[in-house]
Amino acid sequence: MNQPRPWFQWLLLWGLLLGTWWAAERWGPAAPWLDVTATLRPLQPRLPRVIATEDRAYIPFGGASQKAWDFLDTLELDLPASWQLRGSARAWYPLRRFFLQLPEAHQRRVEVYHWGDSQIEGDRISKVLRKRWQSKWGGRGPGWVLPLTPASNTAIVGSLKAGTMRRSSGFGRGRNADALRLPFFAVNDVSDTAIWTVRGNGRSSLTHKGWTWTDVWSQDSGTVRLVEEPLASSLDSLSWSHAPVMGDLALTLSPQRLQGIFLGQPHGVYVHNLPMRGSSGTLFDKVPDADWMQLKAAHAPSLILLQFGGNAVPGIHTAQEARWFAKRLANNIRFLERTFPGIPILFIGPSDMGKSPSSFPGLPLVVDALAAEIASTSALHWDLQAAMGGPGSMAQWVDRGWASDDHIHFTRRGAQEAGERLEQALLAAWQSLRTP
Repeated sequence: MNQPRPWFQWLLLWGLLLGTWWAAERWGPAAPWLDVTATLRPLQPRLPRVIATEDRAYIPFGGASQKAWDFLDTLELDLPASWQLRGSARAWYPLRRFFLQLPEAHQRRVEVYHWGDSQIEGDRISKVLRKRWQSKWGGRGPGWVLPLTPASNTAIVGSLKAGTMRRSSGFGRGRNADALRLPFFAVNDVSDTAIWTVRGNGRSSLTHKGWTWTDVWSQDSGTVRLVEEPLASSLDSLSWSHAPVMGDLALTLSPQRLQGIFLGQPHGVYVHNLPMRGSSGTLFDKVPDADWMQLKAAHAPSLILLQFGGNAVPGIHTAQEARWFAKRLANNIRFLERTFPGIPILFIGPSDMGKSPSSFPGLPLVVDALAAEIASTSALHWDLQAAMGGPGSMAQWVDRGWASDDHIHFTRRGAQEAGERLEQALLAAWQSLRTP
């Protein structure tokens, strides 16, 4: 007759089992079924066919104008798989709705919010989409701007002629929680009466000139006055419609806290460049709810681009740390999904970094963790490292003059290349979503 094992033998067996599991989780390679780089492939979804009910045809998510399809027929795109957007099936339907808005932008305003880290500073990457889409579908002006930013916005030429302004931000070093306000996650404080002049930078894009609507987002009941008021009709105390601005527009500002100045029109496409130097994209759910409601009411997004990850890479050394970061970022994406239901979200990045693949050991961990977590949301994903050429591609971009000697940031030429590849990925997705 078999005798039962002593209790300490069972305890020892359980200890060995738990110890083996803990060691495998901490130091072992990821399980094959978690290798998202091998299993997550770009989807080429086909939307449901038209359903006829009671003699009425129902087209999912609205009809498509012939203008939209005529445009698609002119495109000849043959993208490498590494350039294509990825995401779950549920992520593609909101994107199709966005695409169908573009050909109708002459009748309505289509706003794209591009939040990102220092890789997009100075209107890099955002400018490519804005210039191409405004030239194709209409719109004048750069969209949201702030007088004081760490890197000058090349979409405008601005100058503080009088008075004093100070910038503070709700992210990065020296962050101020009170400055965590939309749309820039930063503010400009006007301490005395100031005069700021601004004009569109025609060298960057001719569509940056000629805007007819100036809208100021301000706190503290401040006042703003256009210097040449006879040219403008006041919509309210901080908003004006006016003649097309081809030169300088001067604004006189009383003491107040500026959150943003919109330079645009009631219709057209606007790609807002909203850089957050030093941020990892995990603060969206910390912004006051009132700001989100005001943005939703006055300047609601039609598409949200999020470009983050590079700032988290240097501090990540284990797969578990990468998963923690990716989960925090995915929770912020879910917050945006709840705030703007039905609005497509596209996560971009991170780019390749370093002189060799071994320069930043945390980079592949972050790339894999982000791919897995973003796939669990309703957002799409554009793997910027893969679109650049994969691990080690940053050194090639530096050799071509597409990236700076720090082997982290793009040059103007490199940002142009990245923006063009992003636009091609979006247009290829549009073609794939064409209703049969």
